[in-house]
Amino acid sequence: MRILIIGATGFVGKNLVLQITQRQNVSILVRQTSNIELFKNNQNVNILYGDLEKNEGIIEALDNIDVVIHCAAKTMGRSYWEFYSTNTKGTAHLINAMLVKNVRKLLYLSSHAACGPSPSDEPLSSYTHTNPISFYGRTKQLAEDLIMNSGLQFTIIRPVSVYGPYDKEILTYIKLLNHGICPIVGFGAKYLNLIYVKDLVDLVIKVIEKNHFMDRVYFANDGQCYSLGLVMDTIAKVLNKKSRKIYIPISLALFIGLLNDVFLPADKKLVTRDKIRELGCQYWTCSSANANRELGFTPRYTFNQGIAETISWYRNQGYLA
Repeated sequence: MRILIIGATGFVGKNLVLQITQRQNVSILVRQTSNIELFKNNQNVNILYGDLEKNEGIIEALDNIDVVIHCAAKTMGRSYWEFYSTNTKGTAHLINAMLVKNVRKLLYLSSHAACGPSPSDEPLSSYTHTNPISFYGRTKQLAEDLIMNSGLQFTIIRPVSVYGPYDKEILTYIKLLNHGICPIVGFGAKYLNLIYVKDLVDLVIKVIEKNHFMDRVYFANDGQCYSLGLVMDTIAKVLNKKSRKIYIPISLALFIGLLNDVFLPADKKLVTRDKIRELGCQYWTCSSANANRELGFTPRYTFNQGIAETISWYRNQGYLA
C-alpha cells in the first residue's frame, strides 16, 4: 500500500515512521516549521509540506495514496478551541480532502481519553458509551464521530497511556522521580492501563498488513492493569532512586495547572488544567480483547521491560543524568 502518515513528527509518529520504513516507502505530511532532522536522510521517506489545521497541502499530499494513517494531535492547550482546531477541525479537513481524492482508507490514532475514564473497576469496551472529561478527549471524540459518519473505510485505535522513546510527557514525571519527588493528583488508589510505543506501532502495522478497514474501534493496551503507585515505584526502581509520594488535592492541582497554562510556554509546562482533569480519576482501564482476537495483537513488552528501555534511551539522549 502507498501510505501517507500525518503526525509523523510527534511522539508516536516518529516511532511509526522509523519502524514502517524498514519495510517500505512512506510519505509524510509535515508543517514547514516541523523538525524533520530524524527523517531528512531516510531514503524511504517522502517529505511533503502542508498544514492540517490550516487546510493547506492536504489534497496534493493525497496523490497516489491508498491509505492514510492519522496520528496528528494537539495534546496540550489552554482552551477548548486550541484542541478543537487541530484535533477536530483538522480531521474534518483531512476527511474532506480524502473524499475529493477518492482515498477511502483511514487509520485514526485516537485516545482512551476520547471515551473517558471507567466509572468503576470494570474495564471499558469498544462499545462503551463515550464520556470524555477533558478538552483533549472531547475533541478526539468529535473527530471519531466525523470519521464514523464520513463514508470512509476506517479503523480507529484508542491507545491508553503510551510511553517510550521520543515521549516528552512521561519524561516530565521521570525527571521528578529522578529527583526523589513523586507527585500524585488526588487521594486513594488509582488504576490504569499502559502500552509501550513499539507495541502500539506493531498494532498499527498489523492493521495495514491485514488491510483491515472494517469500520471498527479498538482499545490498545498491554493487557495488564497497573496501580499508579506501582508504576511510580517501578520507575523509581529502574532509576535506582528513592522517591517520596506527595499527594496533591485536585483543587490545588487545578490551580497549579492554571498557573502553568497562563504563565509558561508549551515546552516549559509541567502540567495543564486539562491533564489534571484526567489525572484526578480513579480508573483509566479498558479491554483490548477485540484487537487481540480480530487482529492477532499480542503485546511484546511488559511495563518493566518497556520503561527500562525508555529510561535507557533518555539517558543515551542526554535527557537524564
